[in-house]
Amino acid sequence: MAIEITIERKDRTYKARADGAAAFYVGLSTHYRDKSSGEDFQGLYNVPTNGLPKLVYSAADQRSAFGFWADVIEPTSKCEGGNYLTLNTYDRAKFTFGFGQFGAHVPDGDFVIYFRDMLGRPEATDYFPDLKVKAGRITRLSTTGEVPLESSSSTRPLMDYLNPSTTHIEDDEVIASAKFMHWTANHEAAQAMQVFHMIGTFKGLMAAADRNLDLNGKTADLCVIVCDILHQGRSKYPAIRQALASSNKRDALLALGSISYPDRIATLKAALNAAGASLTGKHWSTSKQDFV
Repeated sequence: MAIEITIERKDRTYKARADGAAAFYVGLSTHYRDKSSGEDFQGLYNVPTNGLPKLVYSAADQRSAFGFWADVIEPTSKCEGGNYLTLNTYDRAKFTFGFGQFGAHVPDGDFVIYFRDMLGRPEATDYFPDLKVKAGRITRLSTTGEVPLESSSSTRPLMDYLNPSTTHIEDDEVIASAKFMHWTANHEAAQAMQVFHMIGTFKGLMAAADRNLDLNGKTADLCVIVCDILHQGRSKYPAIRQALASSNKRDALLALGSISYPDRIATLKAALNAAGASLTGKHWSTSKQDFV
C-alpha cells in the first residue's frame, strides 16, 4: 500500500511524516547563486546538520560484502557528506541523493541507474506507485498513458518529477525527498543498493581513467584521488596526467582544485591519511581490472 507523506514546515526547516508516524527531518531551505551563470537557485540541503540519523557510510561495515572496493569509495563518501540520507535539491542537478551524491541530471548516470534498480525493489510501490521501469527506462504511469521520464539524451522529465523548479521549494520536491530518505532509513537493502552503485560508479571511473592515464601499478591512494577528481569533475585528464608525472604524485593530485574546493581537498587528504597502509598497500592491475 502506498505510503502517505505529509509535510511540516517551521521557518527554514522541513520535516515529514510517513503514514502519520513520528515526524522526521528532511532538510533546510537554502539559496544558491551560480557564479558562472548568474542563476539563482532555491532548494533543500541536509548535510552538515544534526537533524539526520547517524546513518553514515563505513567501509568496515561493507567489506564482508564488497571487499576492498568498500575502502576505495570511503574517502569520497566523506567528501560528499557521508550520510546515506544526504540530500541536495538547490542546484542545476535539481535532485542529488545519497552518500555518493548521485545526481539526477546525467542521462544514464549514477542516480538514474541507481533509481532504476530501486524501483525493482519489492517495496518500491509503497513509495513510488506511479513509477516503473519499462524497456529499461523510468516511466510514469498516468491516466493518459505511460510517459518515459528519462532517455539516453535527457533526464529533464525525471528531474521535473522530483523537483518541479529551481526557483522555490514545492510540496512535490519535499515529498520526493522524504520518500527517498524514509525508504533508505527503513530498509537495509536500500542502503546496500547505494553501496553497490557507488562501487559500480568507481569501477567505471577506474576503467576509464586506466584507459586514459595508464594506472597499472599505481597505489590505491592515488587511484582514489583520481576517481574523486573525476567524480566531482574538478579537473580533466591532461592535468591529472601531468600530476601523475610529477615527483610527488599525491600532493600534485591533491593540488588539483585545491583553490576552488579547499574544504573538500582537506577532507579527502584527512581520509587518505586515516586509511594509511590499507590504501597505499594495494596497487591497480590493468590486466585484472582490480586492486591487488
